[in-house]
Amino acid sequence: MRLETLRTFTEQLHDEAMEDERAIDFDSIGLYLAGLQVCFAIVCCSSASVLCCWLMPPAAISAVRTLAITTVIGFMLVRKPLRVGKTRGVMTVFNALRPAIAIYVLALVLEQLVHTCVHLGDGADAEEHGALRRGVYHVILVFLIISGFLRAKNPRSESDHPFLLTMFCLLAIAVLPPPAAARTGPLCQPTSLLGAGERILRALLFAAVYVVLVYSAAPNRNISNELFICVARAAASSLWVLGASSWALPLAPVQVGVALWTRLHEPNVPLPADATPLPYYNSEQAPLTGRGAMTPELGGSDVELGDLGLLPGDSESLKLALAGVRSIGVAGGGGAHSPTSAGASGNGQLSFHFAHGQVPTVRTSAAASGLNGAAVAAVLARESACNGGAGGV
Repeated sequence: MRLETLRTFTEQLHDEAMEDERAIDFDSIGLYLAGLQVCFAIVCCSSASVLCCWLMPPAAISAVRTLAITTVIGFMLVRKPLRVGKTRGVMTVFNALRPAIAIYVLALVLEQLVHTCVHLGDGADAEEHGALRRGVYHVILVFLIISGFLRAKNPRSESDHPFLLTMFCLLAIAVLPPPAAARTGPLCQPTSLLGAGERILRALLFAAVYVVLVYSAAPNRNISNELFICVARAAASSLWVLGASSWALPLAPVQVGVALWTRLHEPNVPLPADATPLPYYNSEQAPLTGRGAMTPELGGSDVELGDLGLLPGDSESLKLALAGVRSIGVAGGGGAHSPTSAGASGNGQLSFHFAHGQVPTVRTSAAASGLNGAAVAAVLARESACNGGAGGV
């Protein structure tokens, strides 16, 4: 009997990542269950790091053991998303949320590394240098907070100035870290009850800021580059919570409020009255037939191939669209031929079917979407006659 654990686990992750979710349903309450799950997981990680130092005798405390237990607990809690019903977009949002566990654990490790090298210099000189480094650290934290609020003020902005400012501040902290203290750190210090409460509160605030920023600028699609951009921007704008002093923690709820207010008050651009959505590929209504086949369908509510805009139902725009369709037919190896009769698909949709090495056909139906099937047939027939009927465009 063989246990193919890695194969099964990676295939499951691949299937989840490739789950077809064209649009995120922000109106469903089941979508926000993933955010609560990630917040709970981060709080559990913080509690585990505190308990590992409390429950062991001081001589037996190990930072490696604390790190291992904290990491296992965190990753087990975000292995799968909690679902209620069949909410669209859960996997897309969850894949952007669960890297917060890795970011939090990495922050614990880096904070522990700060205190590994303790300089035992003579008193006055060491204290003077320590005060200077603390002052520089707090100045850098101010810029980190400014960077976080800049992103919260416009979470969907494509400008990466806040991200670059955060990267510069993190580099400055790495070069000029705060002074080290012996036998301290989140992975080996048995802290007081007040200190434990501050750690857990800090973890909760970090999770809340990160989750809100992800929801405010959710990835457009469940693909690696979109997820990376969303995770990088949300992490860069929430990291300050893990390193800030206790006096700055009340600013975290303010940042959450700014992000929510901005996102909920974004102006909605009204759609033109005669606008019709451009075709998108619908794999459920019209499956692929033949090698390299492609079937755009008109009449759906989502756009699979990107936000392509709107097509007014006038004849000039229709001719331009048909010219694009004919160019697709040339790229696929087919030619433009006479269309089938109008009304072939009786549901008010206009469908174009292309297959590699095959003749493209057109099914038109009359008027539910505002496009005239007879006009489509006439334009394609006239274009086919101009090109000899069988020679392509």
